[in-house]
This record gives sequence, C-alpha cells and structure tokens, in this order.
Amino acid sequence: MKIPLILSIMIPFMLIACKGAKRSNEDGDMKIMKPIISSDWQHIFNPNDSRSEIDTTWYTNDHCFAKGPDGKWHAYGIIGHKPINPWTGETRFFHISAETFNQKTWADHDYALEAKAGVERVLWAPHVFHEAGSDTWQMYYNIGNRQPDAPNYASWGQLCRADSKDMFNWDRYPLNPLFSDPGHARDSYILKSNGQYYFYYTRTLNEVDLRSTVAVRTSPDLKHWSGPKIVHTQPLKCDWGGDCESPFVVEKNGIYYLFICRAMTAYNQTHVYWSKDPMNFPKENFVCELPTHASEIVKVSEDEWYISNTGWDKKGVYIATMEWEEL
Repeated sequence: MKIPLILSIMIPFMLIACKGAKRSNEDGDMKIMKPIISSDWQHIFNPNDSRSEIDTTWYTNDHCFAKGPDGKWHAYGIIGHKPINPWTGETRFFHISAETFNQKTWADHDYALEAKAGVERVLWAPHVFHEAGSDTWQMYYNIGNRQPDAPNYASWGQLCRADSKDMFNWDRYPLNPLFSDPGHARDSYILKSNGQYYFYYTRTLNEVDLRSTVAVRTSPDLKHWSGPKIVHTQPLKCDWGGDCESPFVVEKNGIYYLFICRAMTAYNQTHVYWSKDPMNFPKENFVCELPTHASEIVKVSEDEWYISNTGWDKKGVYIATMEWEEL
C-alpha cells in the first residue's frame, strides 16, 4: 500500500516525539505512566557563588534531597572543581537548604562531611533516608577503595552510613562499611515498600564481567542486609558500571519506576524502566528517555513533583517540575 505523502513526512517526527515504549497488551488495564519535564530549569545552587578559595570552576554531581526536623528542605551532594579527578577532588559533601522546595536560591552551609584521612578515599553520592516518626536521618554514601590502583580496575566500593538528628551534624556509623561490591559500588538509594527496605546501587555484574548493572539488597530493619541481587543490566562494559549510574526508584500506583543515568552512552541521558516487581526491571520495560544527569525525583505532594539535574558540565544543581502522563 502506498503511504500518502503527508503521512510519510510526519511518521518519522511522530516516532521521535514518542520517546517511550508502548505497554504490552498482557498488562490489561494497568496504567504505565511516563515522567515529563514540565517547566524550565531553575538554578537553585551555584557553588561558585560562595567559594573563592581557589581560582577554578566548581561543580556538583550526585546528590539527594530530604526534609529535615526544622521543616526545611536540605540537599547534600558531591562537590569538586576542575580539573576533574573524582579520586582526588571529590572528598566533601555540600549542604544547602531552603524553606520551600521551589525556593529560587538555596542557602549554602558548611560541608556536611569531609573524608577522613587514611580511612576514606572519596565521598561519593549521598542518599538521605528518614523513617517516619524517627528522630534520626540516615545518610548512605561511598568511600571508595584505599588501594593505589583502585581507579584502574573494577575495585570494590565501600558503602557506608552516617546519622544525624539535626541535618547539620553527621556521625559515622560504627560498623562501617555496611558492605562492599565490585565495580566501584556507589550511588545509594533506599526505598521502603510493603514493610521492606530496598537498597539500590550501581556496580558491575562482577569482578570480571564489566557490564553496567543496578543491584539491590533488602532488609527488614535497616540493620541486617541481604546479599546482592542484580535487578537491571546494560550491555556497556567499564570498570565502574557507568551506564547504570544514579539509580532512583519511584513507586506509583502499584508500579515501580527505575531511573538510571546512562552516563557512558551519553552524559546527559536518563532512562526510565517500569516493573511490578521492585527486584527486577527488564530492559524491555523501557518507558522514556530524559536529557538529564544524576537526577533525583522529589514528591512534595501528590500533585507536586520535581526532577533535578547536575554534573561536571554544569555549575551546580538545577530543578524543574515533573508531571506524570499515561504511556
């Protein structure tokens, strides 16, 4: 059948506009949703505005948001400056806060944590989790590996924890590290669902198979963790699992959505996958692609969602509103 000229012109554009995959018929009436960036980017934190001790360019990277006991929003994350060397230059966590999440500019505070000499080589990718009703906030992060050649192979990242009651003073957990995994294991994210805790993080498949993956460990109490299970795999191979960075999982209406940064494929590329099972996110369940790096998803209320954006190529942290539409 010959396609009319107008349709033959429009079809490629229709395919480009629809970045998400259609849901399978076997899912019946299940509503798979797609996240949409629905506003311009707002630059809430530029580290160069408050730092002049060295004559270079400051940047931020993997970060997190949490609401504190003071009712304010707080954010923590990697901070460094050019020339970029994550293994020598990313040893502190920035700390900023705001009265409301969409505040135009967030207040800059002293560093939340600084690497302990001889013990912690780096401070990477914090995630703050707070259990409703608890007076303690828990920060999960990676301290790298002290071996001199650690950057040059799939070295074991050490995932640690620190606790705080006021969001300003953080005490390291005495039993650190919680665990270590190959492929520079890092980029912690904790989800609580149906009474169980899921600890997601980036790593390689194993020490010799360098495919990029997201792993998960489970716990009934945030103290006793299971062994790792791989929940998502990308084919790209590198020592640091760099095509599955910054995992973030959102549970919405009984469906789980995994956000990962495909940083080795394209630095500013986030992919989203859906699943009914928080322990398995098949590549076939692709939802959409977003032009962001190391994004966090923040739910302020049922009708108010945000997505963040940062990275080596940007001067700080940006946020935009995010909406969900049916795929």
